[in-house]
Amino acid sequence: MSGGSTPGKSKWFSVHRWLGILVGTWFALVGLTGAILVYEEPVDAWLNPDLLVARTRGPALSPGAIVERARAESLGHVERIRLPHAEGEVYRLLVRSHPTRRIGNPRIEAMFDPASGALLGTRSAEKMSLAPRYALQTIYEFHRNVLLSEPGSNIVGIAGFLLLASAVSGIVLAWPRTRAGWARLLAVNLKASFTRIAFDAHRAAGSVVAVLMLLTTITGVTLVYTNYVRDLVSVFSKVQSFPTIPWRPSTDEALPMDRLVAIVRRAYPQQAITEVRVPFGQMSGTQFFLRTSGDAYRLGDTIVWVHPGSGELLVERSDRTRTAGETLMHWLFPLHSGTAFGAPGMVAMFVAGIAPMLLVITGLWVWLRKRPGEKLAAEHAARRRATRRAEPATAEAVTPLAAIAHSRERQ
Repeated sequence: MSGGSTPGKSKWFSVHRWLGILVGTWFALVGLTGAILVYEEPVDAWLNPDLLVARTRGPALSPGAIVERARAESLGHVERIRLPHAEGEVYRLLVRSHPTRRIGNPRIEAMFDPASGALLGTRSAEKMSLAPRYALQTIYEFHRNVLLSEPGSNIVGIAGFLLLASAVSGIVLAWPRTRAGWARLLAVNLKASFTRIAFDAHRAAGSVVAVLMLLTTITGVTLVYTNYVRDLVSVFSKVQSFPTIPWRPSTDEALPMDRLVAIVRRAYPQQAITEVRVPFGQMSGTQFFLRTSGDAYRLGDTIVWVHPGSGELLVERSDRTRTAGETLMHWLFPLHSGTAFGAPGMVAMFVAGIAPMLLVITGLWVWLRKRPGEKLAAEHAARRRATRRAEPATAEAVTPLAAIAHSRERQ
């Protein structure tokens, strides 16, 4: 983009240009991985049909029956059960290999055919690799923390602020100052030189996705620093990161999984159970995620905790129980991933994810093509400044000589 003639725009141009040059590749990678993660589950199923596509058709077995199959396979303690809903989906269980130890206890993901109950296969839930089995979880961890765990999250957060600065500076530079400028904002002159086409494409693409990039960047940064954001929001509206479970110790044996599922389904007949999280050692309630049509969150907007021994409904976290602050925090991820607006929102966020790559490529091309001209202009400007500095000194040297000549003429 042109820096404009005003000093203010020239500064914005410098910010925009150097952010693109120094961290443009990073912006492109973060955007590209985010675009892939918008469609994480279908992409994962496409890469791993042997694990994530059901092999038989028919009524699905109950969650309890699948848990029993996992026990029969001696897989370990089942922590999470993700239920199939669409045709071809499978049961996905997260399992810890040792039933009583949490530290140093690796997790695996086990997939079961919903109709036959057959174990389709397992994979480590912690291995990082670009092999098809682990590609999506590696992409997710790169997007979240560049594969560096907690320190990497801070790197991603700082990069998010830089991307936000790049987006804001681009908006300032592209903002038209005349009515005619608005008409040219999205225009791409295909008859011009390739450099001009790249410039127009850079400006037009940036203008189209500007709001989406601001949204995904702001929500991404807040997700990185969730604890700080939660504390800030709590100043205005109470936010509990995790509800206090009114646990009442019981000597009762844990109820069968299918019994708990039946209790929740009776209490919420209009909602479908998408995921169950089983407490480790019965230290808290069994957690159920429930979804209905129009929910913003991928797993559903309603979460229920059930006493594993008695089946008592302990706590509900839903639109009817959340405070304003909790609702805001709940919406951050759906806004970031696009699921808040259904399929159109996901498409929009996918476009916003691939846009940085186009912007970086076109921006660098224009800069590299204009760089020789900028150097030449800088040299000319330096010569003009040197000439202006030399002119007063020459005038001071010439003036005394002229005075002497004038006095001689008078004599």
